[in-house]
Amino acid sequence: MATIEQRSNGTWRAKIRKKGYPQLSGSFDTKAEAQRWAAEMEGDMSRKRFVDTREADRTTLKEALERYREEVTVNKKGAVQEKTRIKTWSESKYGSKSIAEIRSADLAKYRDDRLAEGVSTNTVRLALALISHLYTVAIKDWGIEGLSNPVTKLRMPKGSRERDRRPTSKELKEVIKASAAVHSEMPVIIEIAVETAMRRSELVSLRRENVRGKHAVLEDTKNGSRRLVPLSVRARELLDTLPARIDGKVFSLAPHSVTQYFVRACRAAKVENLHFHDMRHEGTSRLFEKGLSMMEVASITGHKSMSMLRRYTHLCPDSLADKLG
Repeated sequence: MATIEQRSNGTWRAKIRKKGYPQLSGSFDTKAEAQRWAAEMEGDMSRKRFVDTREADRTTLKEALERYREEVTVNKKGAVQEKTRIKTWSESKYGSKSIAEIRSADLAKYRDDRLAEGVSTNTVRLALALISHLYTVAIKDWGIEGLSNPVTKLRMPKGSRERDRRPTSKELKEVIKASAAVHSEMPVIIEIAVETAMRRSELVSLRRENVRGKHAVLEDTKNGSRRLVPLSVRARELLDTLPARIDGKVFSLAPHSVTQYFVRACRAAKVENLHFHDMRHEGTSRLFEKGLSMMEVASITGHKSMSMLRRYTHLCPDSLADKLG
């Protein structure tokens, strides 16, 4: 039987001691609540349905995220970005809540509040995806009992409209020209990004030893697969203009520097709403406009899914008109 007693502060404490089970206790505002809780716990024990939720109850979201960061995030390619999301969650009002306490209603409010602040749907989806995977790891790998994933019951925000921004020839020329004043490597980086459809991270990690005649070998890509990227005559000419570096790298810039310098170049060229990743869009579309098949383009760009490749492809209507005659 449970022991129920009133504490000096007016609350009620219920204690349960049953052979073969851990000692449990809980504090409640009323005696009725204490009795109801005790009856439920004892009933679960009698029916062999008892689940020890103490670890879930005493582990805060912040603590769980810290463990996730050390055990899971560090092994991801996007570790830097995910650590930022973890910091945001940890410092939020949800950070001090136990992982057993967080409900789908809490995350629905988070979703709606963030969207109302003007945060992009993709940013919100990534933040919620982090929490979802955290619960999956906590349940399956850490063995924390009594947990259910609150994100699975949540209506995720609809994806933002796919970008179809392609620079005009004039815009691209002006941005490349302006980028030379920002950093000497930027014009080459921008042009090679368009010529090869390589990602920013792939470009800045490229080493001289990986450039082999008419192709470049990418050992470490976003999806983890080794890839051979053919180099056009123009791409090879651009690479030849760069001086050899002692560290063996083709470029000296860090990924975030490329992004910042590209923004500066666009501002100087008075070109709006253009991102560096749009160079990959442009390069991919040009490959199709040259007549390459979807499988050929996929082998160059490294897309695993045809649907993902399709959303990066925005063919120039003028080029299509020329094919029609």
